[in-house]
Amino acid sequence: MKKLFFLIIAGTLLITSCDKADNSASKTTGTTATGTTGQGGSLARFTTAMDYLYVVDDQKLYTYSLTNAANPQFKGAIDVGFSIETIYSYQDKLFIGSSSAMYVYSLADAAHPAKLGQASHVRACDPVVANDSLAYVTVRSGSRCGGTTSALMVYDVKYIMQPLLRNTIPMSSPWGLGMKDNRLYVCNGSAGMNVYDISNPVFPKLLKQLSGNTFYDVIIVDNLMVAMIEGGTALYELKANDEISLAAKIN
Repeated sequence: MKKLFFLIIAGTLLITSCDKADNSASKTTGTTATGTTGQGGSLARFTTAMDYLYVVDDQKLYTYSLTNAANPQFKGAIDVGFSIETIYSYQDKLFIGSSSAMYVYSLADAAHPAKLGQASHVRACDPVVANDSLAYVTVRSGSRCGGTTSALMVYDVKYIMQPLLRNTIPMSSPWGLGMKDNRLYVCNGSAGMNVYDISNPVFPKLLKQLSGNTFYDVIIVDNLMVAMIEGGTALYELKANDEISLAAKIN
C-alpha cells in the first residue's frame, strides 16, 4: 500500500514540478518552456524514509507521517534556506541541495529532522548518496545550479561537511538522477538517459544510453523506474541484464 501511495505521489509531483519549472523558465527567460525547463535545476523535491515523506519547496522542509499511508499526517515544516532544489535520503540523513549549498539533516528523530550542517561550496543540483562515503551530483550549464559546467561529479563525503571532489564526468545536459544497487541512472535531457555501472563507485562506467525521450528526472522503486520526460511521465521496468522496458506513458 505504501509503495502504491508513493508512486501516486511520485507521478503527481513530477508533473507538478515540471509545470512549475516551465512557468519559471517562461517568466525568467522569455523563451519557450520546452527549451528551458527546470531553470531552477533538477526536480526531485521529495523522498521517503523511515515511514515518513519529506517534501521541499524553495525554502522549507515539510514532514508527513506515512504510518497510515492512506491518510498521511502532516508533522511540521522548518526553514532550510533559499533556492532549494532537491532532496535525497540515505540511512538516517537527508541531503538537501540548493543553488549554493548542500544541507545535511539528521533523522535520529524522523518526525523532526535536525540540521547537522551545510557545505556551502558544493553547488548541488541533485545530490545522491551511493554509500557511506560517496555522493553523486549533477551540475548543468545555464542553470542557477550549474554555472558554466555540465557534468556528473563524484564527491567523497566521508567527512560530510568537507566534501572532496574525486571525479568529474562531462555530460551535455544532466538533470535528475537515481540509483539502484550498482547502477546509476542519469537524465541527460534531449540526449536521453545514461546508465552507469558504479561497481567502482569513484569511476562510473557508461553501460548504455536510453533514447526516445527527453529525460528530466527519475525515481526508482524496486524494479519500476518513474521518469519525468518532456510532455509527461514514463514508467519503465528494470529487467535482468540491464534491459529497460517501457511499460506506460502518462501525458
